[in-house]
Amino acid sequence: MKSKLLRNPLAISGIFLGMLVSTDAMSALTILAETREGLIYIDQTSVEKTTSTHKVAITQDFHEMQTLGTHEYLSSISWYEIDCAGKKLRQIRIEIFPQNMAMGGLLQEDPQTQAWTTPEQGKLQSLIWSALCGKP
Repeated sequence: MKSKLLRNPLAISGIFLGMLVSTDAMSALTILAETREGLIYIDQTSVEKTTSTHKVAITQDFHEMQTLGTHEYLSSISWYEIDCAGKKLRQIRIEIFPQNMAMGGLLQEDPQTQAWTTPEQGKLQSLIWSALCGKP
């Protein structure tokens, strides 16, 4: 006996549409690095270019639960502003989520812009800078 779900064309098309949308959203993320703590992705579709800077979203998924204040989380999205000519960058916002791949609803957002820094070789900021600006 066939299940009622398989006999309902609207249900089937809804499932396929959901798969298509979630696959498309995930395809924008490219692995930037893998560390002992987790995976770091760059969202190529989030890049915003101005005349002198770029803005980009970096997603970090952790293998183990992290804590920020009273929140436990497994994923964060950090927004960076990058000055390629000036060889510097700064974090302009961070968002944390309870599940990997920024799932489970936003737990906390910190929109405080940090000071400009020069990326240090071997650090996350250097990987971000290099991904958008090329080799230092």
